[in-house]
Amino acid sequence: MHVAMLAAMLAAATAGCLRHAEFRCERDAECGAGGACEPVGYCSVPDPACGTGRSFSDSAGPDLSSTCVPADEPGPGSGPGPAADAGIDGAVCPDFAPIGGSAHLYKALTDVSWDEAVAQCRASGPAYLAVPDDATELANLATLVAAPLWVGIDDKQQRGSFITQKGAPATFLPWAEDQPDQDPPAKDCVEAVSSTQIATERCGTKRTAVCECER
Repeated sequence: MHVAMLAAMLAAATAGCLRHAEFRCERDAECGAGGACEPVGYCSVPDPACGTGRSFSDSAGPDLSSTCVPADEPGPGSGPGPAADAGIDGAVCPDFAPIGGSAHLYKALTDVSWDEAVAQCRASGPAYLAVPDDATELANLATLVAAPLWVGIDDKQQRGSFITQKGAPATFLPWAEDQPDQDPPAKDCVEAVSSTQIATERCGTKRTAVCECER
């Protein structure tokens, strides 16, 4: 009896944690029945109390959860465009701007450690320390701030396993010569040393950085 009660309590607690865990979406299908993936990268659900008829779901994190989707936010499936730019840049990710024709918005930081950059980007809205997905995006980041600059990749959890700030294994890793450097002292954070190459560095080192906000 006690074991069953404990299991039930644990299941309820786990469900609560999952319900409130922050999750970034890429498509409507990831948001469940009636859900939609908004251009800012978070799920919304129908909400008649909102003028737009939708509010951000519990998975949108503490800043957006249960808040109404702005009226200037495009509807589900509308894709990026001028209205999307205005909604995100003006309301959710202030002081961000596109670079190089990218579908994302960016903001520069200076003289920050890797952890400081992560914290400042998260405090800017639904943003994260920029993750270059390909050579074009890496080159674009280097036009906004001078290299070396921090990027949103690290192997803090497991040495040699590089994870992005999106919580997924890094797939674009254009290492410079003799990189990644796994010799002590620990160099668990990743920086772009040029517009084409990356390297590992001690996380407390001060660098420039770029925050990224998805449309």
